[in-house]
Amino acid sequence: MQIIKHIFILALAFSTLSCSLVKTAYNNAPVLIAWRLDDYFNFSEAQKAKLKPALQELHAWHRKNELPRYVALLNEINDDLSHEVNAETVCQRMEAIKANAQALQTRFIPIIVELGPTLSDKQLQHLQKKLEKRNQEWKEEWWQETTEEQQEARLDKSKDFAEKVYGDINEKQINILKQSIANNSDPALIYAEILRRDEDALNILKAIQNPAVSTEEKTQLVRAGFERMQHSPNQAYQAHIDKITQQTCATIASLQANATAKQRLHAQHWVEDYKTQFTTLQSK
Repeated sequence: MQIIKHIFILALAFSTLSCSLVKTAYNNAPVLIAWRLDDYFNFSEAQKAKLKPALQELHAWHRKNELPRYVALLNEINDDLSHEVNAETVCQRMEAIKANAQALQTRFIPIIVELGPTLSDKQLQHLQKKLEKRNQEWKEEWWQETTEEQQEARLDKSKDFAEKVYGDINEKQINILKQSIANNSDPALIYAEILRRDEDALNILKAIQNPAVSTEEKTQLVRAGFERMQHSPNQAYQAHIDKITQQTCATIASLQANATAKQRLHAQHWVEDYKTQFTTLQSK
């Protein structure tokens, strides 16, 4: 199911885009998702013909039902950015974001159930090779040879995002990020979970190819795979992620507590820009 997670990120993680690109990315989300999926599966023309209307229907549902939820959440976040917040409030916002992703996962299940049984052995082998390549790229980006190099890479990415939100950040805020990163880095554990999810996804896709398995059973197999993404059977990994989540909430709260009036205003404008984009997109 890891591949589906990356599709969600491609389609929905607008915080990685400038506001000027959000409209273009969202309006073309079915095409972008289809392109990303095809890269992993090398679809036949018949499979593409099934996928296209399904993604268009999903997109229409998302525009009507999910964008209003995004706007409501951004309103809450915008209010949070005007003052100090505690870690509990930050975690509530993160849970809301997670709930949005889970709603999209649920709507994606019928597409997987329909297309999964049509995949050939060759396509599954192609998928496996693409996952192996992606995993190697992940290691190169996140799992450097020394702990110091790993932390430096993560700090650079954390600073980049913090500066998108707040503008220039001060030395105290940089130290807050450094401390957070020093306390929650375990690339080996994360990589083991990536491999587990890859194996899980491949096993599910193979299982739903069995004609003796009913549509209801296939649906449950895929749903269970998504649930294992949210709550890993690897207890060590899940405990690690739960700890990171709590630390992340505390870090964000601390950054906000140490933000200047200028930084808070910058952050509010940043959120307001996205809210304006999402509001406009609802009317299309």
